[in-house]
Amino acid sequence: MRAPFQVLIFPYKFEMADPIFLIACRTDNGEWQAISGGGEDHESLLEAAKRELYEETSLIGIDWVQLDSMCMLPKVFYSGHEKWSDHSYVIPEYSFSVQISGEPKLSSEHTEFRWCKASDASKLLKYDSNRIALWELCERLKSHHMNI
Repeated sequence: MRAPFQVLIFPYKFEMADPIFLIACRTDNGEWQAISGGGEDHESLLEAAKRELYEETSLIGIDWVQLDSMCMLPKVFYSGHEKWSDHSYVIPEYSFSVQISGEPKLSSEHTEFRWCKASDASKLLKYDSNRIALWELCERLKSHHMNI
């Protein structure tokens, strides 16, 4: 059963010491976003993030970090929301970053994946929550002396 939370995942890797970020174009609405999806049953936030990354890209990552960035989303956007009596109007979206290697495989949820520098990804991303999480991830990488 669908759990009343959403996860947002920003996969990244390094190209010539510079980070690049994976974004996806959704099949249903043509919008660019990070990898995302809902929790299931009693899984933890991290378990949901790992499952969504694998289901949507066939990738498994390392160095998972739950970012501070989060937002609230209207629960009516999601099937099964009628059963979430503890959440009258909105559900939380939690953001994660993960370092990966390899290339994603398209699932039916996306028409295209793209590796982008942060500035290019930010221009393509539809949702503010995605841009804010990407900004936070970039700041975290900078604080670890990575090139951005």
